[in-house]
Amino acid sequence: MHGWHAASVFVATAKGGISLGKVKTIFVVAAAYLLLSAVSAYFAYSDQDAWGVWLASGFGLGLLFVRPRADWMPVLAGAFLGALIVEPLVGSSLVDTLGYALIEVIVTFAGGAVAAMISPPPIRFTSPRDVGAVVAGAFVLALTGAVIVGLWGELAGAPDAWRTFRVWFAGNFVGMLLVAPFIAAWAQFRPKRSGGLTMSSFAGGAVACALFLICVSVLFATHPERSMLQSFADDLTYLPFVFFVVVALLWGTRGATLAALIGAMIAIAQTVRGLGPFIDGGGLLSDAALNAQGYAAALAMTGLLVATLVEAQRVAAWRAREWKTRFEAAIGAHGMIAYEWAPESGQLVVSGDTTDLIGVPAQKLATLADWLACVAPQDRNAVAERFGERGTGGAADIMRYAMSGPAGISTVVDEARAIHDHDGALHRIVGIVRTTAITA
Repeated sequence: MHGWHAASVFVATAKGGISLGKVKTIFVVAAAYLLLSAVSAYFAYSDQDAWGVWLASGFGLGLLFVRPRADWMPVLAGAFLGALIVEPLVGSSLVDTLGYALIEVIVTFAGGAVAAMISPPPIRFTSPRDVGAVVAGAFVLALTGAVIVGLWGELAGAPDAWRTFRVWFAGNFVGMLLVAPFIAAWAQFRPKRSGGLTMSSFAGGAVACALFLICVSVLFATHPERSMLQSFADDLTYLPFVFFVVVALLWGTRGATLAALIGAMIAIAQTVRGLGPFIDGGGLLSDAALNAQGYAAALAMTGLLVATLVEAQRVAAWRAREWKTRFEAAIGAHGMIAYEWAPESGQLVVSGDTTDLIGVPAQKLATLADWLACVAPQDRNAVAERFGERGTGGAADIMRYAMSGPAGISTVVDEARAIHDHDGALHRIVGIVRTTAITA
């Protein structure tokens, strides 16, 4: 059904029925599909229904991760068009070509829809839920296609329908984990005048990326018959993970997905040449190219999760700074000071324009003693006693006292409230101080 909708969109495009931007999307997706299909064929062409390396569907799926549902149809139409062009080139009949093109649209839509249910687009990789959505979308795309093609082969009497199901599923799943996050991350890239990577982060990430790629190259450049080199390479099996995590920490999701894709291409290229640790055909996936992709996909998911967690912390810190800035601007504009006092330690955290109101920067009001030093001498002892009572009883309290400021002595109203722990113990005293009349 979705495939016929995609075909109708393409026909409408030829008649000038949709915008130029959507036409561009269709042809860009189709061109990317052709390119990635050629790369997949170069590495793992098979005259059967399943290729050990399949990257082409990842471009469309990655775009669905970052586009609203209203903009999905041009992407699906582009995938449909790309499959219509690719299948005859690998010897498929007209019926098979139409069937595979429809499958391409169905599985891409299914993967995008499931991901959107978990994390609505655009996926920005700012929470673990985004990573979960990517994995779920890739899984559903691969499983849906494998089931359809496996049943197709079973009904057609193919003797190796189970192998087709297994290789289709594994090849698509790991391929999507490599390509789709890369497309989703870079599709949202916009050059910035400021706010990007610092020079130290860029340089450190570049060094870590170079070491990562060197380790992957050495690991996948050995032959089992060369026992000395193979023993050396075995020691490097897990070292790439260390450098890749550093890349993810310093370069974020875009850098992590780029490094993972380059590393995957090295691993796959060397494996199909008969080199590397997976050429014996053993392992979980029982296929050398699939095992190499699985290794690369594990790297990619590790880095993506690390980069996402770091980005989540960065976003949380940015939001906290924004909230603090707005809060301080609001209370400062109304001539107020806010404080938080820990009675046990005596530590004080003050917000507001204290420099203008009492002549002391907030950073220098770190303890109750610092605050009391700003209280007018005639009220200092009484204020200290009231703070002691607050720290003992924790009851709500309002008091009025004089404070010294740059404009003279000002009378302030100090309204305090207690914050208790879940067990009823006093945790903090928070208060708002408002200035009233000022006398010379």
